[in-house]
Amino acid sequence: MPRNPLRSSIFRASTGASCTILLLLFVSGELAPLAGRTLHFMDIRGETDENSFTLEKLDAHPDAVFHSWFSDPLVEEEEDAEEHETVIRNRLVRAFRDFLDLYVQRQGEDDNFTLRVVDNRTDELLEIHELNREDWENRAMDAPWDWDIVDEQRRRQTRVLVDKYVDQDIPRRAITVKWGRRNQVVEARIRELGYIEYEVRLAKILGLSLLVTETGTVETFNRDDLVSAAGARGRYQIMPFLLRLNDIHRYRLGTAAGNTIRVYEERHPLLTMETAFTTIAGYRNAVGHEIPGISAYHSGPGNIFMLYRTFLEEGKDFHTRESTVMDAYIWAITDGFDKLSSSSFRTHSRGYVASAYGSLRATESLPVDKTATLQVERVQLRSAERINLSRLLELLPGADLSEKNAYDRFREHNPHFLLPERSGNQPGVPPRGDVQLVSRAGQTPVRFFLPAGSIKALFAAGFDGIDPEKTFHFGQDTYGGAPWSYSIPDLSDAFPGTVWDRQYDELVQEIARFGFTNENRERLATLTERFEALAREQPSLYRDMQLNIIRTHHRLWHSEVFDRLAAVVRATALSEETESE
Repeated sequence: MPRNPLRSSIFRASTGASCTILLLLFVSGELAPLAGRTLHFMDIRGETDENSFTLEKLDAHPDAVFHSWFSDPLVEEEEDAEEHETVIRNRLVRAFRDFLDLYVQRQGEDDNFTLRVVDNRTDELLEIHELNREDWENRAMDAPWDWDIVDEQRRRQTRVLVDKYVDQDIPRRAITVKWGRRNQVVEARIRELGYIEYEVRLAKILGLSLLVTETGTVETFNRDDLVSAAGARGRYQIMPFLLRLNDIHRYRLGTAAGNTIRVYEERHPLLTMETAFTTIAGYRNAVGHEIPGISAYHSGPGNIFMLYRTFLEEGKDFHTRESTVMDAYIWAITDGFDKLSSSSFRTHSRGYVASAYGSLRATESLPVDKTATLQVERVQLRSAERINLSRLLELLPGADLSEKNAYDRFREHNPHFLLPERSGNQPGVPPRGDVQLVSRAGQTPVRFFLPAGSIKALFAAGFDGIDPEKTFHFGQDTYGGAPWSYSIPDLSDAFPGTVWDRQYDELVQEIARFGFTNENRERLATLTERFEALAREQPSLYRDMQLNIIRTHHRLWHSEVFDRLAAVVRATALSEETESE
């Protein structure tokens, strides 16, 4: 059987130094159907670059945004003060960076066939064990890589390795076997070629670092069809109640053949990206900093509030009136980890941010080819309008219904429509895929994507059934506005909002210094009402996203976990504003 060249290339790109070159080949070759035809973008840094950019050089890189924690040289310590504030902070920073390095190695250096055995008492490397890559490549060349099968072999080998070192008198609980993930990280990058520039731009205007663009990689390796045991869906693993809250639904549509087509909107990144990123921004504001905010996306904000309480109550050697929530978070994943109560954070979420950072570092030097960015129009039909997909595609210019045609492109642009593939050389739209497009399925709006320029072409062909007020263009200007300032330092001059936006910005900055008080909760309630009014009076994408963010923040602060944290903050008097009796 002939070797699949794309799959072999993915294997080599995932395991060798040729990754950068091969990724470019993927963009220009096998993955070309995802690419837009022409594109000229303003570079994320404001400079013109017509072809590509790399994440490592963007000013939203966490090494630049959070430089004091991630990249700055440590401040010189005073020799005569062992418990000096600088000594304590340096200790946390070193521990944090050592922790990050473990995940840089796991996500970007060790491939999916590598197991590192470590004595976790001393961090001594006991052994590097490698599965036979060649056997796995030969077995998988005929089908997509199934890393679950590889992981099952690694689980078996892990048990063998642990028993081996237990027999050498090392306590079982002291043995840690770490698995590499580089293959899946590179595959995840390939899967997001059509969307990564939108992620970068959206993160930028929300005041988030590039860490948030790795959410899909850490959650699902950018697989859109996955559903977690808890019910979270899509590449960003959004819970069903949040999907419904943001009008992301599942429904069915009829076809010319009489069958129905399932539509799962959580499977389209351009329908879920804003929900995922604004949720993280809301968590960021509610917990006071982006890093624990990203962690909250996985572990839940309640766990972050819990570790803040533990820091204030148990980490007295590490906090002062100058401490921030970031100090608390770093302490909780390093020196204070054993003091945390039993929770999902202890068992599953400690390495979430570190995994995002490791994934970013693994791919940061790979060029992002802007011509691969998907350029589409998200559309909805006018009320009571309906048209079969076959007829709609016939009206589009250049529709070739005999080869890799408009139907295939429609399937690629609309992964949320679970349409059948064409069988063999079957021409045109298969009857069981000839879905009838309507304005609404019951009360749910039916949204689909067409190539850029399609609306104008359809109008010229005599079809004006697309509702222009429900159309959104994804192209060179999408998410291209000025950044919002409350997460990234020194951007207050660029902040584009009203007095209410600035007051919210000030509140978020105060929260970073343990401003979890009932007084601040009252301020938040007032600001939420103001933002709701602004969204009605000044409707825009900016206002909609900002309203989603502050509503998320407001919801999290009206909870028992907030009440418990506020009581501890008040008892320790660490908030900048203490409440009156």
